[in-house]
Formats: sequence, C-alpha cells, structure tokens
Amino acid sequence: MDKKAKASVQRTVVILLCVMVVFVGAAVSRILRSPDVNETAAAGLDTAALQQQGVFIRPQPKVLKSFQLTGADGQAFTQDNFNGQWSLVFLGYTHCPDVCPTTLSLFKQLHTGWENTELEKLQYVLLTADPERDTPEHLREYLKFFDEGFIGVTGSVVDIAALAKQLSSLFARVPQENGDYLVDHSTNIMIINPAGEYHGFLRSPHAVEQIKSIMEAVSAAY
Repeated sequence: MDKKAKASVQRTVVILLCVMVVFVGAAVSRILRSPDVNETAAAGLDTAALQQQGVFIRPQPKVLKSFQLTGADGQAFTQDNFNGQWSLVFLGYTHCPDVCPTTLSLFKQLHTGWENTELEKLQYVLLTADPERDTPEHLREYLKFFDEGFIGVTGSVVDIAALAKQLSSLFARVPQENGDYLVDHSTNIMIINPAGEYHGFLRSPHAVEQIKSIMEAVSAAY
C-alpha cells in the first residue's frame, strides 16, 4: 500500500473514531441527565407520566376571574388571598361524612412536613359546597379540629359555584328521606400557584407522600 493510500485509510479510521466518540458521549449524557418521573412531570415534558400519578398540570396556568367570598375569619376572601404562596384548595363541607374530614386530616399531615422550605407557607383552603350551614363561625370552629391555620371560605351559592367552575369542580345538593341533605362534590385537590392562577389538580385517591413529592417537583419547576 503506497503512502497516499495509507494516509487515506488513517484519516478514515480517525473520522470513524471521532464519530463513535460523539455518539457514545451523547448516549452517556442522555443517561446521566435522564429525569425521574417527578422531574419530568414537573417540567411538563411527560404528560402521560403526570396523569398516571393522577396529576394534571395545565399547559398554561389559568388566570382566575374576579371573585369575592368570605373567609372563616369574617373578612373578604378574593383572588388576592392566593397571591404570594402556593395553595391547595378542596371543595367540601363540614357535614361531609367521609372524604372531607379524610382530606383535611391529610392536609394536617402535609402541613407539618415543609419546615425550612418554600412550601412552608403553603395554604390549605376548604371551599365550602354547603354555604347554608357553613357560616364563617361554623367553618372556623370546624377547622380548629385539624389546624387553626387552615382557611375556610364561604359565600353565596352562586358565587361559590362560579369559583368552583373556574377550578373545574362541581357540587349539588342531594335531599335525604329524613328531610336532611348531603352534598355531592368533586374530590380533586386544586393547585393554585403563587401568582394566584389555577395551576392544575390532583385526582383522588390522595396520599400524603404522593402530594408531597408532586408539590416539591411542581414548585421547583415553577
């Protein structure tokens, strides 16, 4: 083999080696940078991974229309009350026999697990689906059983229904034979971001560790 042919072969080998290095480097980089389920979900890169966990994050957070309700403290509760921190909102009522106290108990467990983090200021909000019985005073006394820092919100049926609709939630009174009534309502936990926007929701059934990991990932990606 003459020198010219030998040099050509050497150049070809070098080029092939360089190409192999590039491909191997790219593969290693992808492996090292491969996000876990929570990271992928929080970044909005894998909708399927989110939904498999019962988490639905809006592609674009929804700006809430103006509303004015009443807090358990008797003060006005508006969209401004959502500004500055993350909030978890649950549509329920104090006479609820099962899912509502269970969810509030879950909130209580979550509330003690955020020390020294951004989510330490996380708000827990019970939006009543039964304003006839859930007066500010009654909400305040009820929520004391779980945590005095929890926020109760009431108002007119029309105004509550309007906000619930913005949060993709519904409720309806169900009369009972004894003259009493129950209230059917959505069981999702709604996520409001620090800009006061509807960020997404967590579908039931709910678990403390699941919500904790999701909220950490979502807030980190915000």
